[in-house]
Amino acid sequence: MPVLDGDFEAFVTNLGKYNEGELVGEWVKFPTTEEEMQKVFERIGIGSKDEFGQPYEEWFITDYECPIYGVQKMLGEYESLDKLNYLAALIDELSLSDQEKLVAIMEAGCDEVSDIDDLINLTFNLDCYDVMPGISDESDLGYYYAHEIGIYSEKDLGPLAAYIDYERYGRDIAMDEQGRFTDAGYVRCTGDSWDRQFDGSLDDIPDEYRLTGSAESQERDGKLTVVVVEPEKAPRIADVGSDLKSLQDMVGGYIEAIYPFDDPVAIVCNEEAKLEGLPLNRALRDEDGDIYDIVAGTFMVVGLTEDSFGSLSGDLALKYAEFFKQPEMFAKLGDKIVAIPMISEEQHKQEAVEQKDFEMNMDTSGLAVSGHIGTWHTIDHKEVDGHSFFLMEHDTYGDDAACIIVDERGKLVLDQVYNGFDDDTMRLLKLEVMEVPEMPDPALSVQDMKNYGYAWAGVLPAGQEAAEKALEKGCEVYRLYSDNTEGLCVSAKEIADHASKGGMLGISKESWMAALEKENYLKSAEMAMEDDYGMIDGIINNGPKEDKVPERSEKSSIMDRLKSAKADHPPKECPPKQKHKGEIDL
Repeated sequence: MPVLDGDFEAFVTNLGKYNEGELVGEWVKFPTTEEEMQKVFERIGIGSKDEFGQPYEEWFITDYECPIYGVQKMLGEYESLDKLNYLAALIDELSLSDQEKLVAIMEAGCDEVSDIDDLINLTFNLDCYDVMPGISDESDLGYYYAHEIGIYSEKDLGPLAAYIDYERYGRDIAMDEQGRFTDAGYVRCTGDSWDRQFDGSLDDIPDEYRLTGSAESQERDGKLTVVVVEPEKAPRIADVGSDLKSLQDMVGGYIEAIYPFDDPVAIVCNEEAKLEGLPLNRALRDEDGDIYDIVAGTFMVVGLTEDSFGSLSGDLALKYAEFFKQPEMFAKLGDKIVAIPMISEEQHKQEAVEQKDFEMNMDTSGLAVSGHIGTWHTIDHKEVDGHSFFLMEHDTYGDDAACIIVDERGKLVLDQVYNGFDDDTMRLLKLEVMEVPEMPDPALSVQDMKNYGYAWAGVLPAGQEAAEKALEKGCEVYRLYSDNTEGLCVSAKEIADHASKGGMLGISKESWMAALEKENYLKSAEMAMEDDYGMIDGIINNGPKEDKVPERSEKSSIMDRLKSAKADHPPKECPPKQKHKGEIDL
């Protein structure tokens, strides 16, 4: 009977087809070759195009078969095929005795192993463990130590040897050595430290085990995942060649890299675009939202490695596709350049999809959400004060991208959600559904704020005058931007400057409620004082009073509010903070 009773296999599945409701995949036996893996991709449709002409590029793993105890539980849906192949090849190359040792160590429950990187390193560290065949319990272990090792001599002990409690002795030894019993025998650590020869990076996998291309060929002929931004068009996420010619072809000339963001990304553009008269594309803005440069011609947002360009992660790809989502035209007004937003054909199509209301449930998938590239599926659900909220994961990028939260109609509530329904997120959702007795600016509604482009209902919209009054009352006032970000106002001048540019202002809902409560308290206190001390202000106030119920302004519907904001550790009594990404001058 072979040591490994079965093959190491994974069911590789076309992710795009799966999101469309069709399971298209194939069992792959590891180790395999790059050529065989490419044939599998072709058979399951990776590289083919969908009905909209977009290629199926992503895959994941829906099932595993592994003959080694515990390994299957450590492997996830998005494991690297290169790592899986490397692990299977290393196991295949072990001698029969080392394979038996590996099986016994894993059956014993190796505390040092928790993921595929540890499994790979275990194959290099088998000498850190002893396996004693034939010892199946504490009694066997005690007898072995007493006689086989020679700690005690049965001959010297004579009749006393019959009174030794081998089971208890063996139990103490196993506890002391932290050893464990398996079908293959007793397994114990030697006490030697691991030598971690594999650092977990794909570059540390020898080329002969790579399935997605050798390190050398990837550097020469590989692909980079980037955001391509063309004039008058919505951005698109694409794979482009990492070689110089491919980058130059994409931008239409010699490339230039600029670094306007804090993230590890660069804008790769045409170095001579303006000299060649290429159309202006997108504006770059400073922290105050003022335009300091305009990129001309097609450009790309790429990731950065230690010494070169790299692929964008799922999070960054979605972030910058959304950042540059609005095509812009430019005009000169006096001595100032202003950006005029445009609606691209792609955005018209996307908005047509987003206008549909969904009845959300735990099985919802393929949901298009305003302001976000791609589609989403439900992974969790919460009820907050009678309102339903759904945690959504990106259909393409999965764990590589932040989640979002929508309401029961599929409308965005929060984005940039990294820790599910944690305490910070639940606090934001409670603010989302909190009702207010009156708005700070009756001329503006939450729907107006939604149409403007700012999403989260934890702030209330206001014009300049209402915002200045709220600031005097001690409320927190924010500059709201149409890219769903905000900045704190600390003076009336900042409020006026933002309003003069056509910007909307917002007031923290918490601080507004606190101001109303304080105002009502002071009114009640004054009335009580005048009742107790008649004519304190020269007017008799302690006469009979008519019972009147104060009128309350009509409450705007929670379901009609625009709901979105960055929910990554918001400070107390503030909207979830985001880095200001700029404003559009009108």
